[in-house]
Amino acid sequence: MVFQPGNSYICGIESRKSVNILQDQGQIVGVLFRPGAFHCYVQAPVSTLTDQVVNISDYFNLDINTFEEQLFALKNKEEKIVIVEQLLQQSMPEHDKTVDLLNEVIDKIVYNADITKVEHLVDQFGISKRTLQRWFNQYIGVSPKWVIRRYRMHEAIELIERGADMTQLAMDLGYFDQAHFSKDFKAAIGKSPKQYAKNND
Repeated sequence: MVFQPGNSYICGIESRKSVNILQDQGQIVGVLFRPGAFHCYVQAPVSTLTDQVVNISDYFNLDINTFEEQLFALKNKEEKIVIVEQLLQQSMPEHDKTVDLLNEVIDKIVYNADITKVEHLVDQFGISKRTLQRWFNQYIGVSPKWVIRRYRMHEAIELIERGADMTQLAMDLGYFDQAHFSKDFKAAIGKSPKQYAKNND
């Protein structure tokens, strides 16, 4: 959720490489929800917001122009946080234990490089693949496979910068061949592994 004078919006998760340039003068107040948390405010799967930008007033009962004026009239950062928190608390839903579980699943993905397939999560959490896919679609906005791939690609960047062998790296990440690894890497990073390695020599 992004507040800026005259252009406030809610941005769903971006499944493709994206670049946001901030320049000149101005103020922005942003809210980054933990995985699954914004589902509480949506009456539909969060995947409907993936790669979308929508109006804040579509999900919160407020006059956005008036709210922006009140928010940016405040000089103190802490006061800005308070007024945004009050907005979120107006329609605060009941606690959803599924959000907690999904954060455990995502933490496992983030901190365990051995997780390269959805089946690894199925084995560790005892949740069926179909249920995981349904929950990720409903709460996160992308598939569990996408989340795994995204974090493994970030790890791949570090290994490439250290001079890792591309073929071995692809195998370690669960790919059957280097071509599929290269395709996924370019989709996430914007360059092929070889181009990235060359630019970082």
